[in-house]
Amino acid sequence: MRYVSTRGEARSVDFEGALFSGYAPDGGLFMPQEIPTLDYNTLRTWSAFSYPELVKELSSLFISSELIPRKELNDLIDRAFRKFRHKNVVHLARLKNGLNVLELWHGVTYAFKDLSLSCTGQFLQYFLKKRKKHITILVGTAGDTGSSAIESVRGENNMDIFVLLPKDLCSQIQELQMTTVIEENVHVFIGLHFVG
Repeated sequence: MRYVSTRGEARSVDFEGALFSGYAPDGGLFMPQEIPTLDYNTLRTWSAFSYPELVKELSSLFISSELIPRKELNDLIDRAFRKFRHKNVVHLARLKNGLNVLELWHGVTYAFKDLSLSCTGQFLQYFLKKRKKHITILVGTAGDTGSSAIESVRGENNMDIFVLLPKDLCSQIQELQMTTVIEENVHVFIGLHFVG
């Protein structure tokens, strides 16, 4: 699977290249060059899968087994979801009168962003260990992105995370989720305001 820029002026990259690039060199976002087509039987089979099982299947469509072998991919995803409070990671609550609510808040920070960032942290760590490299992650946030990003990489040796948040613009619980983490690789700064 190759990834191309939404602006069309950057060379295509593999999943690892897209993961570590942030924006594409031309200022666009990387997206899959082709979107896989799923047949009816596959969708029918997958409809009975738990959320982690579904993430494994979908991820394998977008991450080549040459980059991350399937068994290792499965292990990374299992590790990503090990701290979630619900055994299925997400839960479909069936309420009265046919109303259903998909609960996306069973992660460490109670934010839906835990779902994707927990996997992102595992993918980053996988490649960093393999390449024996270190990165610095910079996050600017006024809400739940910072705490989810921190939880996804806290305690990891191959990356430092710096989180910038504006004073008095986060909820108290979000601010506490970020400012009370005691880890060597987590650095949180509260500023008066963001410019721009």
